[in-house]
Amino acid sequence: MGVHCHDDTRAYSEARSRQVGSANRNNGETAAVDEDDEELELGVAESYAVLYKILKLRPIHYMVAILLTGKLAFAASDGMTSLKLIDMGIPKDRLASIGVFLTPMQILLPWIIGKWTAGPRPLNIFLLAFPYRIFIGGVFAALVWWTPHFRLPDGKFEYSVYFVWITGFIFHQLSTYCMFVSMMAFIAQISDPRIGGTYMTLLNTLNNLGGNWPVTVVLSITDWFTYKDCIVKGTKDVLYSCNTKVLADQCKAGGDVCEVAVDGYFISVAVCSVIGIIWYKVFFNKIKYLQKIPRSQWKVFGR
Repeated sequence: MGVHCHDDTRAYSEARSRQVGSANRNNGETAAVDEDDEELELGVAESYAVLYKILKLRPIHYMVAILLTGKLAFAASDGMTSLKLIDMGIPKDRLASIGVFLTPMQILLPWIIGKWTAGPRPLNIFLLAFPYRIFIGGVFAALVWWTPHFRLPDGKFEYSVYFVWITGFIFHQLSTYCMFVSMMAFIAQISDPRIGGTYMTLLNTLNNLGGNWPVTVVLSITDWFTYKDCIVKGTKDVLYSCNTKVLADQCKAGGDVCEVAVDGYFISVAVCSVIGIIWYKVFFNKIKYLQKIPRSQWKVFGR
């Protein structure tokens, strides 16, 4: 449905608690925090100095690349699907009400997925969900093409259309939350305990940025892939292309209709999906490698 912003502090605390709890169960130890892991109190200048040191860590270079580019694969489907539904006549309030059905899943999924992300390889869930989410993007494109065929004479849609879309968004949320929770669990594991809040905030900010900039870019260039023809009203006769606003206004002024011949949405989804498949092949082993790096290599202090 879009890019979701999350409370990074709460996510860090929950993931950290699961991590400590898991360690305690495995080792039979009490939940005592080592003095060396106590979080430092840093001023503004010190915090920026620490951020610079974090970004100098070699493993972080891979993480930055993954966080900033991984969501390009879903930019078109995540950022434009809801807009396409509104454009074809589905009321905004009806579309917003779909979120009511997603709320229980949003509450339960992090807890359920947490059982699989508390171990040493939380990003395995991320890798499993990634191609599945690309597939869901293709399904969304097919549903966008299919939906107008079920518009009633009064402009409304059959209830079956809403049922199908609710089901689609549920599966979309499943893949989205699997990726988010697994990534947050990994970030919580690698964050230096002495600067956990700063570390977590930096990586979560990059994660959010990686979800926002691709959508902005895709929204701005989709019109480049959209082609429109000026059609004689009541016929299929094409007069000329009306891709610019001037030509579209000229077409309408002459009593004709400027219709979309090629919808840039579908091209954008296809291009993003191809990019996502390539990205997955390039970064699959890199992500596996990141999970094998000793946790000490991620620390700024006490390495």
